[in-house]
Amino acid sequence: MKTLRYIFTIACLLLVPLHAVPDEAEQIERFASEYVRCHDTAARLRLANRFFAYLNEIDYTDQPISFPPGSHIDSVDVNVYYYIAEWNYGTGNYQRAADLCRQATKCMGQVDDVSRSDVYSLLGASCFRLSKYQEAADALNQSYLLDKKAGDYDRMSSTLNNIASVFVAAGKPREAEKYATEAIAANSHTDNLARRAVLYGTASEINRSLGNNEEAHFYAQGALDIERQLGDSARIGVRLSQLASTQLALSKVDEARHSLEEAIPLLLRSGNLHSWGICKNQMGDILASEERMDEAAQCYTEAATLFQKQGDKYNELHAREGLSRALKETAPAEAMTHLERANRLQGEIYQTETAEAISKYNAIYYNDILQKNVEASERRSRLLAAAFIIGAIVLAALGVLAFSYSNRRHRHEMKDYRQHISDVEDKNVEINRKYQNLVAETLQNTKDLSDDDKEFLSQLTLAVDMSIENGSGDIEAIAAEMNISTATLRRKLGKMLSVTPKDYIQQVRMHKAKLLLQQFRDLSIAQVAERCGYSQLSNFTRAFKNYFGFMPSDVRGTKEA
Repeated sequence: MKTLRYIFTIACLLLVPLHAVPDEAEQIERFASEYVRCHDTAARLRLANRFFAYLNEIDYTDQPISFPPGSHIDSVDVNVYYYIAEWNYGTGNYQRAADLCRQATKCMGQVDDVSRSDVYSLLGASCFRLSKYQEAADALNQSYLLDKKAGDYDRMSSTLNNIASVFVAAGKPREAEKYATEAIAANSHTDNLARRAVLYGTASEINRSLGNNEEAHFYAQGALDIERQLGDSARIGVRLSQLASTQLALSKVDEARHSLEEAIPLLLRSGNLHSWGICKNQMGDILASEERMDEAAQCYTEAATLFQKQGDKYNELHAREGLSRALKETAPAEAMTHLERANRLQGEIYQTETAEAISKYNAIYYNDILQKNVEASERRSRLLAAAFIIGAIVLAALGVLAFSYSNRRHRHEMKDYRQHISDVEDKNVEINRKYQNLVAETLQNTKDLSDDDKEFLSQLTLAVDMSIENGSGDIEAIAAEMNISTATLRRKLGKMLSVTPKDYIQQVRMHKAKLLLQQFRDLSIAQVAERCGYSQLSNFTRAFKNYFGFMPSDVRGTKEA
């Protein structure tokens, strides 16, 4: 099966969907309809070979595909459903693509892991475009586990990049950052320049979301340079669109306009209407900033029409919000209609399902880090203290901390940056091998807590850790991140651990600090304090001493303070 990831990756800006002339689309749907209705195995095999002969005739496949007599029908079915789904995805019919992928997952009994992974990856891409984040999470998890099992760095980097893209769309750029970092690290083991351009494009999106506009521009320019080197005009159009985003963020409006004027015809000629629509939204933003509201409204209208047809709520939202602003003075009633549509889209995209999907992505990442090369050891004594629970859960996040720390220090020095990631990853494997059983047994043996309580604590600790990493630690913000009220948070913590939210946040801070001091000796105590949410070293030292009864420097046996 042709590898999906070289054609479709769910970055916020996609690679090139294949353009279908009407006759070809009609012929492929005729094959699909006939194949679904046929229940005779031998007849299905003949239909499949006719179908793939046609795909080869129109140069859709890289090489001829055929199935000899006696081929297992599972393999035949999966390939047929996959290629029809891929065709529909390429023409923007994401719902049809998702339905066909779901059909393919029902006949995987005798199918190789590569083909399975391709189907799940395409299903994840389709569901992402439909803003069905929970199903996208399930599909991408399956794809990642299959790629990891095969030890395929190239495919692993693609799946990790796809997950990062979901986080960007879901408004979680800091979460996206760690997946993108690991994706780039995996890609460094390969010579796949086309993939590297995609990864740099995602890194650009993430940094732009974080407000690191110079960094975003650096990655976008790097992605464009690679595409120009490879000579694919359609992909050049995509990278120009990403570059324009960073130029706008840097207030380089004329440069952004020039990039979009080059990108739009390239994308239109290639049939990549999705990226063309994104460029229309961007051009609308430029025109609106210049008070050219009629022209801006035209761009937004074209984009909104396209994205509504494709079912892409995320980019339609951008267009509807733009229309509500552009038409506010000249057509207030119409502007209100677009605003109401935007509000509905906002609610549909960022509902509870998104939070559940985010938690699932975190579980994919943390479990993978914890399970690397872990050896069994004797069961430890039952640990009841809440502090140990917190410490064990925080430990699971340390792999992410190392990657994030490395990423901030070495962004502009790619060679050193990748080496640093590799070194830190080795350290994480050693740490995780030592403590994995403690993490698992602490949660398993704490019988006073239900499975739901343990899951709640796990998610809460991640939310607290993210908050203090950002220098906040605000109880209301943490409760909002958990989609609960502060009163509910206070009640649940009191019932489970007999602590207040303030006490719990402090415990997370202190155990995180202790672990960083013990395991990351290249971080100074001042840096540890900063990562635990303390702007003043003296405040951190005092709090640490009050909590543990000894100084931070005592952990390392030094006088550093």
